[in-house]
Amino acid sequence: MQDEIRALEARRYTAMKTGNVSALAGLLSERLVYSHSDATQDSKASYLETLSNGTLRYLDVWFETKSVLEAGDHGAVALGTMGAKIIRHGEEKTIGAMTCAVWACEGGVWRLLAYQPTALPKK
Repeated sequence: MQDEIRALEARRYTAMKTGNVSALAGLLSERLVYSHSDATQDSKASYLETLSNGTLRYLDVWFETKSVLEAGDHGAVALGTMGAKIIRHGEEKTIGAMTCAVWACEGGVWRLLAYQPTALPKK
């Protein structure tokens, strides 16, 4: 499970960076709660819409999955760090965060159920 979740995290961040909304959609649960480092939240539909309509664009993304905690046979939590250069609502920003990504095995397929970043202090 450890390697599978790490690979899924890599696929998710690659899809974000390349703007591959279709690939990203396949990784996300229909029940997704996606929190952003500015304390706003999205559902699966609203998150994908922001990417599709250009409200949110990832210009560059870097990440490290530091550990994966198994939560039974059907759950896992990936803890790590991420940073990104983004354009959100027309404003370019650089963000950095500690991350908590909750993965659930739904019908035999791993999907991102919840994502919660904690913004790192600005230097």
